[in-house]
Amino acid sequence: MIRISNTQLFFLILSFEVGSTTLFALGIGAERDAWIVVVSATLIGLGLAWVYTEIPTYYPNQNFSEILNAVIGKKLAIPLLLLFGLYFYSQASHNFYEFGVLIRLTALPLTPLMLILFLFILVMIYILSLGFEVFARTCEILVPYLLLFLITVFILALFSGQFDFDALYPTLANGVQPILEELPRVIAFPFGEMVVFLMFWHYVKDQDKIRKTTFLAVGLSACLLMISLIVMLSVLGPKLTANAEIPLLETILAINIAEIITNLDSIAVFIMFIGGFYKTTLHFWGFCLAVTWLCNGKKGKWILVISGLPLPLFSNYRFQGFDVQRWIGTEMGIKTILLFSFLPVLILLIIFMKNKAIRR
Repeated sequence: MIRISNTQLFFLILSFEVGSTTLFALGIGAERDAWIVVVSATLIGLGLAWVYTEIPTYYPNQNFSEILNAVIGKKLAIPLLLLFGLYFYSQASHNFYEFGVLIRLTALPLTPLMLILFLFILVMIYILSLGFEVFARTCEILVPYLLLFLITVFILALFSGQFDFDALYPTLANGVQPILEELPRVIAFPFGEMVVFLMFWHYVKDQDKIRKTTFLAVGLSACLLMISLIVMLSVLGPKLTANAEIPLLETILAINIAEIITNLDSIAVFIMFIGGFYKTTLHFWGFCLAVTWLCNGKKGKWILVISGLPLPLFSNYRFQGFDVQRWIGTEMGIKTILLFSFLPVLILLIIFMKNKAIRR
């Protein structure tokens, strides 16, 4: 039986939540008040996290397929699990393409995108074929370096001479309307995407500490996202932050301390690689688990290979460019993410009603 520690779960959630989100300015449609959007979305995100962690308390050590079968019956569980699986594959392709394009833009401009994507998927298939414990162990080793690099960037930006807190003022100059308009996007990305962890709770050794670990990871992730946003706004200003393709990269390139500490774009590449890899792989593994369970737990490694190798082709065909990928993600994808993010609320309500009926 695959088992991971709560420490490994903590780093998996942290890598997933931070992922590629630190590269972008969340809630920037609210301009200077974007940090308020993140704070507000975090509160709702913690509410969703409570729902996601409440479900396994009724069915400890059972996987999501077994929980669905127990709650809504096999006839409804099969199509719902399939829909969740297809959603996870869609999100994996979205993150996968984004990761490839960002690496090509920043580190390998002369390398064909398809080559980057195929190398990426081969690494994903290899590490997942070794088992989820191995994947979680690599996350436990590498994510602390991701945190170290992020904190280093924040500190260097603070002392670079480009930092200006006045860029955050005046607060609520445009009222609360821009905040309310941006809020659904930030709830969905990244907090709502954490619905994929419903597929992994049964892996955790200490089931009683899942909620505590999750809340700590989501809380720390939110702090990092908010600090990242404040740093980008203070260094670049609201307008440049909103218009920059990769705001964090622009922020890092703006760091210049005494003409000695400069040209730190390699740090941005590392952040992209680690964050993009774990976020994509978790979504992809969620899809593979859903299909494996639909096949009665058989041919798991074959499903991994058969569904993984076409991913670069599917992603390249689906997104005809970075702008298209961004538009699909921010405009079309938000509603889908919100739908699947809040579906567990309905599942939990059914669990409550079933338990209440049993007690009577």
